[in-house]
Amino acid sequence: MIGKVFERMESVRADATKTERKIIERLKTMDRNALIYMSITELSASLDVAEATLLRFCRKLDYKGFQDFKLNLSKELGMGEQSAAAPNVRIATEMTDAIQETSKHIDYELCLKIAEEIVNARKVCAFAVGASSVASLEMRLRLLRAGIVLDAETDTHIQSIATANLDNRDFLILISVSGGTKDIIHLAEMAKTAGTRILVITNYNKSPLAKYADYLLLSSRKEAANDGGSLSVTVAQAYVIDVLCSAVYDVLGSTARENRLKSSYAVADKAI
Repeated sequence: MIGKVFERMESVRADATKTERKIIERLKTMDRNALIYMSITELSASLDVAEATLLRFCRKLDYKGFQDFKLNLSKELGMGEQSAAAPNVRIATEMTDAIQETSKHIDYELCLKIAEEIVNARKVCAFAVGASSVASLEMRLRLLRAGIVLDAETDTHIQSIATANLDNRDFLILISVSGGTKDIIHLAEMAKTAGTRILVITNYNKSPLAKYADYLLLSSRKEAANDGGSLSVTVAQAYVIDVLCSAVYDVLGSTARENRLKSSYAVADKAI
């Protein structure tokens, strides 16, 4: 099928189901610039249709799926074009906005409760894929300095094996911007079955992954389909991790300070 997104919609209208015609009419009234930042869960809720119905509709338009649908719409809207501001100004603004918006959603009392879980767990894992792995690896380093060994494996096969061996004595942290990454959702399913407590860090509170969360922390910087791996998103995740690790240090108290001092001495001779 050829044509732009909304042209394709009109071309299938003749043989569209009643629900599909409703989708077409509702999409025509929506802010298209806002649409490209919505998850399939958010859009399906807004349209009052099932996610599977929306996915089938995207494929009926000859797109591979919802992400492909958004990517093509992003191209049509010119969202890949840079703003007129100089890159150093634009990037600084995006990163600052990402942290400020995320900070509005962080409840430090909740972070302290999560920190208690981390400190008291037999084993703690933080898993992510793609660009979100930066956050899990940063968390491993921060907690290691406090004396907590965290598994932040990035290979999805090893993540699955590690998760399969968790139980109700353990704590699992799952990081995903969209909350719709299949590999991460698979880990959540296994952990939930085993009774493992789960913290989800995501941008979408109604995403498929969020449904498995015992604890939920939100980063607010959303991605368009063509923004994958944006550093402003990574910065927002890093901010959440930094706050959470600070809560762990608060829970550990003097123990954290002693372990951080030991860590500093351990690498003191590595610098000139």
